[in-house]
Amino acid sequence: MTEHKFNRKPYYNIYKPNKKENAGAALQFSYDENKRGIFLEAAKQQGGRLPIGSKEQFDWNRKIVFKIGTADIGQLLLLFSRAKNDIACIHKPQVGSHTSVLEIKKQTGDYDNYRLQLSKTTLQDGEKSTQSIALYIDHAEMAILAHFVRECLTRMLGF
Repeated sequence: MTEHKFNRKPYYNIYKPNKKENAGAALQFSYDENKRGIFLEAAKQQGGRLPIGSKEQFDWNRKIVFKIGTADIGQLLLLFSRAKNDIACIHKPQVGSHTSVLEIKKQTGDYDNYRLQLSKTTLQDGEKSTQSIALYIDHAEMAILAHFVRECLTRMLGF
């Protein structure tokens, strides 16, 4: 069996700034071998569209982080194989006062793409506060994401 060693974590990023202020978003998927999971980090666009490569384009200080584990990957595989048109992965830790939800839905009609939404609801002092970030993913991006997720699963399972 061949052991893979990589100089950096495998990753796949989707950045979609928009001309409208605060309308775009960015997604970063990275595989962490030690934590045996894929980490999704999502950030909203801040301000108007900046030149390509501008580090200030997205608000990474207010990002949402979601760990995608094997059960979540099972849901994603159903979506990738088109056995399902939408999925919802819900994480509610036993300790803590928040709930995180990853939803992906195949769009119909004029918009032939996928809508990914990541949200985090926090309960503090009896008040709920929800932060949400959404992004549309086209078929090519979804195909790359599917390959990325399958390769990560292969590593997670030890093949």
